[in-house]
Amino acid sequence: MTFAALGHILPELILLVGACVLLMLGVTRVGRIPGASAGATCGVCAAALAATLWAGIPDGMAELPGLSLSPMTFYVRWLTLLVGLLLILLNWRQADPAEQGEYLSLLLFTMLGVLLTASASDMVVLFFAIELVSVPTYVLVALSRRDARASEAAVKYFFLGALSAALLAYGLGFLYGAVGTTSLGAMARAIGSGAEIGGLALIGLLLVFGGLSFKIAAVPFHAYAADVYEGAAAPVTALLGFIPKFAGFVALIRVLDVFGWAMSPGVFWLIWGTAALTMTAGNVLGLLQRNVKRMLAYSSIAHSGYMLVALLVGPRLGDGPMSNGVTALLFYMAVYGVMNLGAFAALSSFRRGEDEVELVEDLSGLGRSQPGAALALSVCLFSLMGFPPTAGFLGKVYLFSGAFSVGEDHAYAGALTVLAVIGVLNSAVAAAYYLRVAAVCWVSSERERLTPASGMSGRLGLTIAAVAMIALFVSPGALLSKAHVASESPGASLERSATGRAAVDGGDLLRVADER
Repeated sequence: MTFAALGHILPELILLVGACVLLMLGVTRVGRIPGASAGATCGVCAAALAATLWAGIPDGMAELPGLSLSPMTFYVRWLTLLVGLLLILLNWRQADPAEQGEYLSLLLFTMLGVLLTASASDMVVLFFAIELVSVPTYVLVALSRRDARASEAAVKYFFLGALSAALLAYGLGFLYGAVGTTSLGAMARAIGSGAEIGGLALIGLLLVFGGLSFKIAAVPFHAYAADVYEGAAAPVTALLGFIPKFAGFVALIRVLDVFGWAMSPGVFWLIWGTAALTMTAGNVLGLLQRNVKRMLAYSSIAHSGYMLVALLVGPRLGDGPMSNGVTALLFYMAVYGVMNLGAFAALSSFRRGEDEVELVEDLSGLGRSQPGAALALSVCLFSLMGFPPTAGFLGKVYLFSGAFSVGEDHAYAGALTVLAVIGVLNSAVAAAYYLRVAAVCWVSSERERLTPASGMSGRLGLTIAAVAMIALFVSPGALLSKAHVASESPGASLERSATGRAAVDGGDLLRVADER
């Protein structure tokens, strides 16, 4: 590999080197100076973002061993790094000074895993990229605060994460057995040649979906979310709500892209049922919660169900976000990451006495004592609800409109329409618990005065998130155009023959035929 080739992965190299330097900085006196490690982390993340913008969108497919750079890579890079900067602001003073270097280096490592997931062109690299996303988060949960609940949450998260890793590895092994290669590009070419892949690939795809369902917190792999969100500190739960979920959906896009987005009836109905159960279970359980962090955990589960609707639609209908499921999914992932982060930023910005803000009642009177923060939190909650004039409204319109836009000639047009209706009804149900939190802030009288907890950095992150939700509603064009370009070439399927096109045939997983 030449130095010129290394230039193609400069953002990843900056994150890798920066994370290693922070690990060493953490054991020195300099690293224990308040704000020193956090400032250095911001500098590393900003440098990686600058390198991303300087390199621009790759022309075609830049090939490196195990990696394939595409417009999807660029989209994932800049979005992860931008949200990463906000996450650093939230975690600025979260860790103990003696552990801050190690703590923030783990944050950089998990961001590096997301970037590698978007670029992976080999199943082995994809697996290790997903694990690089996951393993640091187990430690971050444990380090986030000195509390028995944090340790318990970290142990639960680790063991269930190990199960998901086993499912993912087992599924990738079946895919290797079906095709005889670990290269995603070679697998796509084999499928594009018209070969019948058969039962091994079907089992592999189902196991891969199961393993990645843990990352996106989809039913039935969602049970850990509420306990882990409650046990971890609010800044870490903000990370858990975006980083693993984003990596999981990017990996699902890459895998389905290899198969040309063709699904057997069994695979389609499995994902359909998972989407319906995930959004319904998340919202029904969210209604029952008094703990805000658990409520937002179930909200995160429900939003995964919404995004699975767009994944089922796929990229095959048209160019706009209202007909291209992948474009809608990528747009909504960006919006969801910021609005979810804003909600947790509000929780981390205040304390009720010596305790963190956790119960809905703890936010009583926030609108009277801290009207600016209450307004920013309300904007983020209305965006999660999907209410105008916030970006969450546009995101949900794009997610569900793809399912409504499929033509009558689509094999599953009726099923997708029903699923979209279920999604709309679930959004209405979710409004009940979002409005309950907003109402407590503005209507209820203050029980005990809230005191600022995270300094200016947390309040700044909350303000940026709220402003971004309004700005993206007013002017979503730039983000939509980037999402659309990324959806045109997620990765491996571009390497298949230009004349090959996927189609579903009977009960087999795939039968790809040349239509020209």
